[in-house]
Amino acid sequence: MNDPILLAADLCRRSEGLRLCPYVCPAGYWTIGYGSRFLANGAAVTAITAPITAEYASALLQGTLAKLLPQILRLVRVPLTPGQQAALLDFTYNLGLPALAGSTLLKMLNAGQGNAARNQLLLWNHMHRNGQLITVAGLTLRRRAEWQLWAS
Repeated sequence: MNDPILLAADLCRRSEGLRLCPYVCPAGYWTIGYGSRFLANGAAVTAITAPITAEYASALLQGTLAKLLPQILRLVRVPLTPGQQAALLDFTYNLGLPALAGSTLLKMLNAGQGNAARNQLLLWNHMHRNGQLITVAGLTLRRRAEWQLWAS
């Protein structure tokens, strides 16, 4: 499989897990499905969002990834393999486009330092909790999976 959206969707599914009812993610946002913050109609997920089906959750995920890919490609000034695109898609789905746009990862990538950029992925495994920066095992696993996908 060489489609970066399908590659990224597979990793997102494994990393996010599937929840058919709304829930608050570790970052504090209402989400549903595979970590979707918005429904297909653009409405934000809330506590009273109706449950969804697994098929709808997959459609939300792939639709979001399809919208993100051209935004990512506008930021990148070097050719990317499908694996690199998929890794950046998963990274951006998880952390948001502003995180990628302001990252050392992107600066290194655009400077032609692909291996150094790839290694930057591994540094994004922390979150703030109670004012402290903590390492999150799930993020460590996700970043390692992106790191491997980058080279595929």
